[in-house]
Formats: sequence, structure tokens, C-alpha cells
Amino acid sequence: MDSRTVVGAQPASSVEARESLASAHADGARSWHPWRLLAVLLLLLSVLHVAGFKVDVFNSDETFLATQAQVLNHGGRLYHDAVDRKPPLVPYLYAVTFRVFGTSGLWTVRLLAVVAAALTAWLVAIEARRRYGDRAAWIAGLLCALGSLLFVPQDGQAANFEIFMLPAMTAGFVLARRKHTVASGLALAVATLAKQTAAATLLPVIFIVAKLRGRRGVRDTLAGFVVPIAIVALIVGPGELLFWAILGNGSYLEAKNASMFVVWRFLQKTGSYVGANMPLLLPLPFAWRSRRENADLWLWLLSAALSVAIGFRFFGHYYLQLLPPLVLLTTGVLVRKHVWLSIATVAFAGMIAAGFSVAAFWADRLDNEPAYAQTSGFLALHTKPQDRILVWGHLPEIYWASGREPATRFITTGFLTGHWGGRPPQAVSPDLATPGAWKEFWDDFASRPPEYILDTSNAKIRGSQYYPLTNYPSLAGIVADYYRYVRSIDKIDVYRLHADPSEVSHQARNVEAPSR
Repeated sequence: MDSRTVVGAQPASSVEARESLASAHADGARSWHPWRLLAVLLLLLSVLHVAGFKVDVFNSDETFLATQAQVLNHGGRLYHDAVDRKPPLVPYLYAVTFRVFGTSGLWTVRLLAVVAAALTAWLVAIEARRRYGDRAAWIAGLLCALGSLLFVPQDGQAANFEIFMLPAMTAGFVLARRKHTVASGLALAVATLAKQTAAATLLPVIFIVAKLRGRRGVRDTLAGFVVPIAIVALIVGPGELLFWAILGNGSYLEAKNASMFVVWRFLQKTGSYVGANMPLLLPLPFAWRSRRENADLWLWLLSAALSVAIGFRFFGHYYLQLLPPLVLLTTGVLVRKHVWLSIATVAFAGMIAAGFSVAAFWADRLDNEPAYAQTSGFLALHTKPQDRILVWGHLPEIYWASGREPATRFITTGFLTGHWGGRPPQAVSPDLATPGAWKEFWDDFASRPPEYILDTSNAKIRGSQYYPLTNYPSLAGIVADYYRYVRSIDKIDVYRLHADPSEVSHQARNVEAPSR
């Protein structure tokens, strides 16, 4: 009997019989040691992530999340005292990790990310074994672990949203294949609370449970998905979760004025992904031959591709969502070929992953990361822990490294200016600001005037030269009237409050927030 048979056009009973026989007889009589595989994956990923214990920051997403975590650990509330266009799970993971380790060093969450990557690879291996046999489990597990590193270090080494989304997303698919419908929905809910795009995995999961359990399976899966999200919404605030995770993303996703930029970005990022992931992609065309048997995997890959494309921003780490279905399809091809092809493919992936892992030690130089250490050190020395600061621009590293909380809920000023990564840096417009952001900004500013204001415009950090503080007269006027220029550090202009905070609060309350 062919061990490659999976859920497809055959009756569910036939599929289960074939899968059971494949698992029992695949690769001879060798015993299956799932915990041994998990240990190997953990060890492999730990070695390849050594740079994460040396490099302070891989990308600004890490320090954005770390700043949110610091606010939460100091008693703040998500979506009130610190906001992002994301669900709440990952900021809280950061906060709990910092509290457990007693430090805000990013190596702590990267250690958790290693565990998440290993769990994802392990779950993929378990599914591969059920489909193709014991040897396939090792192939899939190793390819998935290595595949999580087939990116530039800023994407493959960082503790980003996607790496924490993947284990629960993969578990949702694996559980659906085993008829655990409610648990499958619950797992997808957890993944979606890490990043919204995980919800797209409902497409293959509903396809599976409809075949295996019919309407009742679909109903149970959806219930398992909806109920946990509803509970979390009640905890953090239904309106806040709905706005910041879904409704408030309209201007952020807008691309009508950046079509050629987006096309070029798509070609650049997708080309880089294809080049780095050749070991996984080369066997993929041969998997199309068994598309009927692997219809669920192709649907999963399609849902992941749509998730990468939504919003047309094409950041490298978005492509991580393709990893589990891609590895399973590739493994299905390799397991039917000579064992040496599998070894060569894993070795090829290992060489690329090792190269990126070594390059990670110089990630800040390779990506020309902005200087922030001197400014952060100055603030840590000249402020008290309870003092608030305001960074004009996109440099959350200053909040994180100085240990000082933002004076407003907006950790970067993109919410106010409409300036975001993945769009032309000069595309700044009031129409692209988050609805209501300026009003909330001035409310926060009045409640807790910043002791220091840092203007990154002259430093030209991440496009800040396209939205200088002087372009915003109300804020520039308050800086001129109530703040004193102190010095410039790495071209970042530093201003300190030299007036009674109550006067600043009064002035801020009288500012008329610009409307869209």
C-alpha cells in the first residue's frame, strides 16, 4: 500500500487505514522516538541562534514589542497605554518573559522563539510521519527547523510575531487531521491572537473537518475558534481589539498611491525568499502530481500565500507562514526518492541556514541599523524612572534601551504621520494617519508631559526626514515655548522640559487635533 496517501478524494475510512498502515510499516521496523527528535531540533536551533545571545537588536519590531512589554509590566494597559495594529498575545509573551527572567534583554524572548520554532518543526514532523512514514518525520522536522532560518538575520533570528504564531497554527492543522475539531479551533484562535493572518488557516482546516466530521465538525471548529477570541476581547476591550487588530488598519494597508513601489518590493522580497529557500522550493513542482491526495496541504499553502500578500507590504518575516505546508509538500516528494536526495536537500538547507546564522553576528552592520545607544544612555542618566519621554520618529530602541516609557500610547509616530515601512518613505499624509490618533496623542501628552523630546528628523532615521517635527505647528510650537534644546546626539536633537508641567498640560488640552 502506498504510504503517500493522505486526505483527498478517498473516503475518510480508506484514508485512515492507509495512513495507519503507512505509519506502521514505513521505513522498515525502525522505532519512532518523537522526544528524541524534539531534543535534536531544540539543540540544532539553539546552535543556529547563538547570535541572538550576542546581538542586542535585530529589528525595530523587537524593541516595539519590548517597549509594550515594559509598559505592561509597569501597570499599563494594552491599547490604552501602548498600542499596535496587532492582537495582544505577543506583547504579553514579551512581558511575562521579561518578568520571569528579571531583565528586558531580548535574548530572553529569542530563547522562547527557539522553543516555538522547535515545536513548529516537531508538529510538522508528526504530521509528515502520519502521511509518509518514519523517515519523513526526520526529513520534515529538520527542513522545517532549518527553513525558519532561511532568511536574512533581521527576519530569521528576531523574535517576531510570526515565529510565535506558527506552533499554534500548525497544531490547529494537525489536530483537524485527527478529528479534534474543538481543539483545532482553539489552537487557531491562539495563533490568531498572535497575528491576525493565522485565521486564514481556517480555509484548509474547514476543508479537512468537513470531510472527516461533516457539518458538526465545522460547527465545533468554529466554536473552538470564536469563543476564546471573544473571551480575550472581553478582557482587553471588544472595541479596542476590533479597532487595533482589524478596523484601524485601513490607512496602514493603503497602497493605491504606491503601486510601482509595491510591485518592486514584491519582486525584491519574493526573489530574495525564493533564492534563500531553494532547498524547499525545488521539489515543489513535483508535489503537484499528488495534488488530489494533498489537497489540504495545497489549500494551506494557498491560505499562507494570501496572508503574505494581504496589505501588499511584503516584509521578509511574513513569508514564515508558508513554511509548514511547504515543508510537508516537499517532504512528500523527497520521501519517494532515493535517500541521498533527502540528505542532499537537508544539507543544502543546512549550509544556507548556517551562513545566515554566522552573518547574524554582524546583522546591525549589514542592515545599517541606526545608532541609539548614546541617546538612550544619556536619558537613563538624566531622567528618573518615572519620567516619560517622546521620540519623534520610528526608533523604539530608545524607549527600550533607556528603560523610560513613552509619554503617549504611540511608540512610533507613524500612527500620526502615516509613515510606515513597506511604503515609499516620502508617502506622508494626514489622510494616512490612524483615525483619532492625534486626539489620543494630545490627551496623553496633556496627562503626562514628556520630560524629554527626541527629534530624529535630522538623523534621517527610517525616513524621519520626510516628516520633520517642524511640519506639525502645534507640536513644534509647544516644543519652542516650553522645551529647551540640550544637545544633539548622533544627530538626534534632544529637548528638555523647562516649564511647569501644568502649563504644558493646559496648552496641550487646547490644541485642536487635526482631522482626516
